[in-house]
Formats: sequence, C-alpha cells, structure tokens
Amino acid sequence: MHQPRRFTSFLVVVIAFYFASLTGGPPDARAGKEVPVVAALCDALEAQLGVRPAYRRVKKAKDGTITIRGLTTEVKPAEAAERKIKGTLSVENITLSGISRKPDGLFDVTEVKLTNLIFISDEDAETNSALRLPEAVITHLYLKPSNGQPAAGGTILPFGAQAQNMLAKDGVFSSSGTSLEVGSIQASWQGDADTGVGRTDFRVDDIHYPASAIRRSDPSGVVLALIGGSDLIFDLWGSAATTGDGGTFEAALSARSLGKFKVAGNFAARPLGVLASAPSASQSDAAMTSPPVNPMMISRFAIRFEDQSLTGKLLTMLATEQAVSMEKLIADAAAGVEFVLADVNNQTLIEQLKIAVRTYLTEPKSFTVTSELGQPTPIGRLVGGAAEGPSVFLSQFPVSVMAND
Repeated sequence: MHQPRRFTSFLVVVIAFYFASLTGGPPDARAGKEVPVVAALCDALEAQLGVRPAYRRVKKAKDGTITIRGLTTEVKPAEAAERKIKGTLSVENITLSGISRKPDGLFDVTEVKLTNLIFISDEDAETNSALRLPEAVITHLYLKPSNGQPAAGGTILPFGAQAQNMLAKDGVFSSSGTSLEVGSIQASWQGDADTGVGRTDFRVDDIHYPASAIRRSDPSGVVLALIGGSDLIFDLWGSAATTGDGGTFEAALSARSLGKFKVAGNFAARPLGVLASAPSASQSDAAMTSPPVNPMMISRFAIRFEDQSLTGKLLTMLATEQAVSMEKLIADAAAGVEFVLADVNNQTLIEQLKIAVRTYLTEPKSFTVTSELGQPTPIGRLVGGAAEGPSVFLSQFPVSVMAND
C-alpha cells in the first residue's frame, strides 16, 4: 500500500490542492445513482477540504474510463487545521482510467488526469494566493468509500486519498501581486498502511521568481545585479522516511548559481499505531474520532549552506560600499559573533563560531550547524527557539559548528 505524507510552506498549497482535485460530485438529485468510485472521490475531498463538491456531469466510456466534467468546490478546512487555506477550487476535467475494485471495497485507479486545475483563495484567507496547473497526472490512486458515514474532521492524515506518484508541469502560483512560474511538481509515496512506515519524496523544479518583481522591490538594482540581472530560479526537494525506530528527513532549497540551503535530521521513535491509525480514521471508518496526535519528535538535526557564488558577491559588494579591504570585512564579521551572542554563556561555542565564520568567509564553501539533542524534542519547540533569536536558541540546545567540511 502507498501512503501520503503532508508537507508545509509552498508545498502545502500545491499538495493540498492536488489531493483536493481528485474528487467527484455530490449525491444531489441523482441520490443513489452516483457512480461508486466518484462517490469515493467525493468522500476524499469532503474529508480533506470540508465541503462536498459539485460537478456538471459524469461520462462513462465503454472501456470503463470515467470523466468528471466541471468540478467546483469551496475550500473550508477544519478549525484545527494548522493553515487556514480558504478559497474556490475548480477542475475542468478529471479522467479516471484503469479502475478496479478489491473485495474489501478499495478502489485502485491506475491513472487520474486533471485538466486545468485552478484555485483562488478568499480575500480574507490567511494565504492570499492563486494556483493553476494545466495538467496533473496521478498513478495508482487508492480510495475506500465511507459508506455514507459523515467525514470526520481533524484526522491525523486528512487526505482520504492514497497514491503512488503525482506529476504536474507548467504551473503558475500567484501571491501578493507576484506570479511564480513552476516548471514541474513531482511527488511519490511508498508505505505500509498496516504499520504506518514508509517514504515520501517530492521535487518542485524551475521555480522562476521574475526579474521584474525583484526590480520593483529594489529599484536601486543592487539585488538584481547580484544575481546576474535575470529571473531568480529555485529548485526545492525533500524526502522523509519513517521506520519503527524513528526515521530520517532532508530537504533543500537551491538558488541556481548562488547556493543551496539544506536541512536534515532524525525523527525520534514513536508508536507505529499512531501512524497506522491515520488512514483508517480518515476514510475507511470516517465516523471514528481521531486518536490524539503526539507531536513529531526530533533527535538530531543539521542546517547547512553550500555556497556557489552568493557569499563572494555579497562580500565584494559590502567591501566596496564600506571602502574597506576584504580582510578587514572578514575580521569584523568574526569579531561581531561575540557581540551578537553576548547573552550566551558558552565561551567555547562562541570561539568555535568565530573560527568557523572566519574560515568560511575567507574561502566560502559550506557552513554547517549540527545539534545532537540530549532527548527527543518536539519540532515546535525547535522552531519556537529559533524564532526567539540565536542567543535563545543556542542557550537551549547543544550545537556544534563546522565550516568547509
């Protein structure tokens, strides 16, 4: 069995709407006549987004292929959801081919093709945005009908759908007056529904932040000159693997020709039953109340920046603006570490950081911060500590630093 995992930030929007699009219409005037697999898709969307969709019609071909035309629905996530993404979703056509059904009622749809998927957020939504995918293809979508029971909110994995792979190309994501062109979005899930362990991989390639937007935000042209005068192009990728002993995760954001930011670490062990119960609570037994969610715990993490040209360009620009030598600029930066961390009562760490900063700026290659946590720590606590600033974070968690390793 293959099982999805949830992602945050920009991928939350993309992946959430990808799953949202895999749905059929409501049992309206045709109550009792709705195609079973379409009803199962409706169940998945209602469980995910809180509203059952409407559609113009369903067409069934002689080979069993089903096409859902003109699907629309509102997006109203549960109050318990971390991100309140609200808006309207529409899909011109959803084509399901290679449909089979197992004795336990589970549908296996070999291919699902979405044409012209559009999401527009409400004006009062936390994330004011829009997304368009001309086409998205999902392979081996697994769905189990809810048998008429109401969808339960706040499940661990609210996605009722399960799938192996997803691929979308040539998307456009707009937010706050800026449009990002996205070359491709890929995701794959492999897992065991009985134990809840498995692996998730995703990639978002060729994310273009337009030069025109950079020019509007920085009329001086300094930033645009720094990146070469053209669009800023990003690639984003990540993976997570869970096992009975915990698991691992890693993710990277790369700005082409400038540098790459990476995060990696280890999950602490957690009861497999917590993961394994998620799919059954989300759809196969939709009326079941979700078990309490234990926060994801981290036992180790590392943050790393691999430089390609960004640091050298910044140093050259700053040295020119301040009319100082590169050596003086680097020496001042290393000395500034002690000032920034004046509240940290760990002189050994401060000296380690000063040496690492000097080494890195002299010959920029990589800068890595690693923490071997003494005990499993909730992700939320790490994020909260980081938000408080370096002094608070370094006072709470053990850290080691290395440059150019």
